[in-house]
Amino acid sequence: MTIILFLASVSMADTLQFSLDQAVDYALQNNPEILQFTYEHGKAQAGVGEARSTFYPSVTASGSYAYLTDIPVFEIDGVPVPFGQNENYNFQISLQQILFSWGKFYAYYKIADISEKIAELNIVRKQQEVRYAVTDAFYGLLVLEETVRLSQASLAQLERHAQAVETRYKAGLVSQFDLLRAQVQVANLKPQVIEAENGLRLAREGFKMLLGLPLDQEFTVSGELVMFEETFELEELTDIALEERIELKNLHKTQEIADYGKAVARSEFLPTFVAGATYEHQKPFGITGDEWGSNVVFNIGFEFPLFSGFRRIYQYRRATLDLRDAELALENLEKAVRLEVKQAYLNYTAAEEAIASAQENVGQSEKAFEIIETRYKNGLATNLEFMDAQLAMMQAQTNYLSALKNHYTSRAEILKAIGKEE
Repeated sequence: MTIILFLASVSMADTLQFSLDQAVDYALQNNPEILQFTYEHGKAQAGVGEARSTFYPSVTASGSYAYLTDIPVFEIDGVPVPFGQNENYNFQISLQQILFSWGKFYAYYKIADISEKIAELNIVRKQQEVRYAVTDAFYGLLVLEETVRLSQASLAQLERHAQAVETRYKAGLVSQFDLLRAQVQVANLKPQVIEAENGLRLAREGFKMLLGLPLDQEFTVSGELVMFEETFELEELTDIALEERIELKNLHKTQEIADYGKAVARSEFLPTFVAGATYEHQKPFGITGDEWGSNVVFNIGFEFPLFSGFRRIYQYRRATLDLRDAELALENLEKAVRLEVKQAYLNYTAAEEAIASAQENVGQSEKAFEIIETRYKNGLATNLEFMDAQLAMMQAQTNYLSALKNHYTSRAEILKAIGKEE
């Protein structure tokens, strides 16, 4: 008994149970695409640090040792004087600082900074997409589970009916045609049940991948299939989308990057002013001595490439086109967002109308089946009428579940289209 309880507890512990919020939280922590965008953000942050380093002076140290085998010797008033020493040592520390570059390096820094913000927004957008996808998949699983339960219950009901018809056939109360019709109906429904079960299995595997679960991990989902009582206004949704959509925000930032890129290309036509200092400690310090000595050299200057094969002209032309391309992309995306919002809105309103109609059909079909079932038991209805009513009720229930799934999906599409969280 103890072993059985232990195995049961292990089984329960190995099966994860998800509500909608738990599934979303798990996916946000473990979805592999979110992790990939996190790494991209880390690289963008490193790029900001790299761009910031251009504002600081560069300091380098160097040293050398040289041994000369032959030293030139000159005679001065008959006295031999060596010019140099066999062993020569030299140590240097140099500092260089850019004084003025017409904003070029500031533009580099701003490009890196904006790129980091874009990478950060990409994480947020991917989190939103995962949230919408998990929500849609979660309710999809609930609908599929209910669809499988419904199809299995319908099959069991038809099998019971076929057995009842067979009993009546043996008693001579119904024809062989009625018996064959009932048996054929059972056979026709079985593939549909298998198809629904396979669809549920595949959906569960897709849900695992979406959450970042191991494929051998068992799980259950718990929730209610209820409608969201929400009303949306198309104009309001469009305004929210144009304000909140991260893709639009990123394109605005891409436009800023292109603008700074144009400034960089323009600065290439202008000189860069630099200053520096070098401390040198060497032996021998003079030409004829053998002592250590030091000196400090200060310098200031400019760098100005006079000709580069027209490279700077083409760079500026490309930067100008990049800016125009970013502006055009922003215009096109705004149009696409408007269309996406409108499509999601129309899908949602259509799903609401379909649900209202499907609910009414379910009620009518269930009532019709109850009447036919009672009449059939009392011998007042035919076998064909019974099966038609049963199939009509199953179809109405299936249509309702399909409409409910469309309701959840279209709502998720609206939230995704406007770039807004739950």
